[in-house]
Amino acid sequence: MFFTLILENANGDRVDMTTTANQYMTSKVEGLSPPPGTISTSSYAGMDGSYLNNAFIEKRNVVIHFEMRGVGVEARRHQLYKVVKPSRYIKIYYATAGIDVFAEGYVETCEVNNFEMLTTGQISILCPDIYWYSTISQMAYYSQVTGAFTFPFPTESNPEPFVLGKYNTKNMMEIENDGDETGFILEIEAIADARSPTLYNADTDEYLQITGDILAGDIITVTTKTGNKTVTLDRGGVKTNIINRLVSGSTWLTLREGRNRFYLRGTGLQNLKVTIVHTNAYLGV
Repeated sequence: MFFTLILENANGDRVDMTTTANQYMTSKVEGLSPPPGTISTSSYAGMDGSYLNNAFIEKRNVVIHFEMRGVGVEARRHQLYKVVKPSRYIKIYYATAGIDVFAEGYVETCEVNNFEMLTTGQISILCPDIYWYSTISQMAYYSQVTGAFTFPFPTESNPEPFVLGKYNTKNMMEIENDGDETGFILEIEAIADARSPTLYNADTDEYLQITGDILAGDIITVTTKTGNKTVTLDRGGVKTNIINRLVSGSTWLTLREGRNRFYLRGTGLQNLKVTIVHTNAYLGV
């Protein structure tokens, strides 16, 4: 199977593990499948079977086995050490004919056998975030005035005016999730003052509400991803944690597999621009 595998450090330095036969030849990649699950159970006293205490998925461990051939092996080995450093952040790009994804983690080991006839090596990367993410994000928008610029321009033969924008009377947003169930990023931008915007899941009736006033120019960013749940207010370039403004009963909404529908409620919705930013997440690729 043809694939590409690229490693990138925090500075943006890259090493392509699938360049040519005279560079790095990746012979095996472990950790592409879903990580193992850990299931804890306890036995009933004097009864058959057991009951579930908890179940969760372990961190992902990506292990890359490779060979180094041709001339300049030593120079390429030092280039590899420059990008792939133990305990440091690393981003893994993996692509095939059908998928283009990345995962983020930290280098556990980077070992190269220097004194063998064939120079081989192994890189172990631990990923606390268990998902592979698509390199392309999807977005769903809400604004009462939406762009609708069309051609052609009016002429003598076609005097109809062209459309610069349309007034949106619906407050529904739809977005498709082609990966596993995961969180998303919600961005709320205030053109003028508004109050207490609420995002409802039209299929489950769950909601996420931010109480209080939103002033013109405010930008609120909500992240609902597991392990990274935040509510941040950007006012005049100053960012503040406002997670305390989440209304009791609010749910950290997620995107289920397939089509997801959300609608908005609040005071002054016509003054808000709302964006849902989603990236497909996969347990296995």
